[in-house]
This record gives sequence, structure tokens and C-alpha cells, in this order.
Amino acid sequence: MQDRYTGDIGDYVKLAILRAIAPDRVLGIAWWLYPDEDHNGDGRHIGYLDHPDEWRARDPTAFDHLKAVVASGERRVAALEHPAVLPGARFFREPVPTGGTTSERRLARTAWFACLTEALGDCDLLFLDPDNGLETKSFDIGGSRAGKSVALAELAALQRPGRAILVYHHQTRMRGGHDRELEHWGERLRATGFHQVYALRASAYSARAFFLLDAPPEMRARAEAVTAAWRGRLTWRPDLGLGSATQDKADVSACVASATRLLMAAAREVDLQQRGKLMEEAMHWHGLAVRADRLR
Repeated sequence: MQDRYTGDIGDYVKLAILRAIAPDRVLGIAWWLYPDEDHNGDGRHIGYLDHPDEWRARDPTAFDHLKAVVASGERRVAALEHPAVLPGARFFREPVPTGGTTSERRLARTAWFACLTEALGDCDLLFLDPDNGLETKSFDIGGSRAGKSVALAELAALQRPGRAILVYHHQTRMRGGHDRELEHWGERLRATGFHQVYALRASAYSARAFFLLDAPPEMRARAEAVTAAWRGRLTWRPDLGLGSATQDKADVSACVASATRLLMAAAREVDLQQRGKLMEEAMHWHGLAVRADRLR
């Protein structure tokens, strides 16, 4: 996360998700704050705030707060920590260490992570918001850009009985496409020690995923339910990383319900490009339903 992103569409999605799944939980948020960069136009996706008729109904409280933050000109991560938006949440906002030599960064990162672990130790729902997401292929915790990612080893260290973790990941151009990337990380996360790996995939402006790890059934149900208001721009991906054979045995009725919901959203959508995306998502779930039915 960077201060310059505050209020963009990614923040709206993450706040809507957190507000949906956090009731009755002690929520801890590690912003994974990274110094602002100016080499690209990231953080400019705030146009949705000018279209309340289209976007506000998804979460009016979060929308109104983000609109006020952007209008103030003070786009800072701290502005997201409002008790009306995230009541009772705890926050860790210390910047990720980025200076020094490789060895110095490794030591600093270890100390920083120890502080994070202590600050959020009593939380039974954690949200991690690294700039890029899960570790890169050549990840080194002392690397000059390591602060933009969370290491799988760090995720494993945060695992506790009764604790669920939500972690942000910006999808890449991995060979095989975005669906294959979700499965890839599902496999990696299960190998890391997580028993339940689900994801919410957002497609507004850019593709991003929120991996939900070791969440109990009621939290998973809330996470899936939040997608209904997003008209296909937020979709539920269950049981990641189990392999194709197990995935094909997914519940037929759930697959059909997802396909139907997306087709209905496509029928209401006036934007042709977005309608095409909704249809593509619907066909994905339809295909899963067909394959699962053949195995019954």
C-alpha cells in the first residue's frame, strides 16, 4: 500500500470486503506501507467516485468516506482508519524498511515483522495489504523492492488456530491467465500450511485478488455474499489449490448459481465491454458446472 493510492477503487473493494466479513471478529490490518512512487499513474483510479448512481450502493458508508478523503486532498492511509468505517479494528502502519544494504534490509525487515506480529497478536482476522501482493519468483526479503510483497514464510508465521487471514495480491501476466494464477497461489498457500484457500477476484479497472485463508464457514459465506452487489466485478473463487480433479467435483448447484447470477448481471449491464466480461465469468462457472455434473 502507498499513501497515493488512498481512496482509489482498490480501497473501495477492500473496505467493502472487510466490512462484510469482520463482524464479531477482532480485525487487525497491516497496511504494508511502502514509500510513494511517481514513475507511473497508479492511484488515479478514483473516477468511480464521480458516479455515485453506479457505485455507491455497494457500500454507502465506505463510498461516502472515500469520497470525502479524496475531496480533502489529504490522501493518506491513516485516513482509512476511521471508526465509522472499520469499527474496533487495530492497525499497523509502520512503513516497510526499504533503505540500506541487502543485509541491513533483511535485519530491518525481521525487526519490523516482529513489531507487526506483536501489535496484531490478539487479532483473529488479519488483513495484509502489500503493494504488489504475494512474493515474486525471485523474492529476497532483503531485496530493494521486497517491501512491495509479503513472503510466504511471513504468512506462515502469522497462522494461528482460529485466525483467518485476508491478503491482497495484484494479478500478473502469469502464463495460463488469471484463473491459472489463482490456482497456482492456491497450491502454494496450501503447501505453506493453510487448509482453506478461497479468493475474491476483483476486475474493476485492473485484476486483483484477495485470498481468504483458513476462514470458518460463516465468514466464507459472508465473503461470497458480498459479491452480489458488485454485478460481476467481484467474484468468488472457492477451494483453490486442490487440483483439477477435486475442483471438478465442486458442488454443481453452487456453480450454476454463480453462472446464473453473472448472466443476470450481464443482462442488466449497459456497457458492452463490461457485459462481455460478465459473460466470460458466467461461462467459466458454467464450464465448472458441466464438468462437475459429469463426475456425479
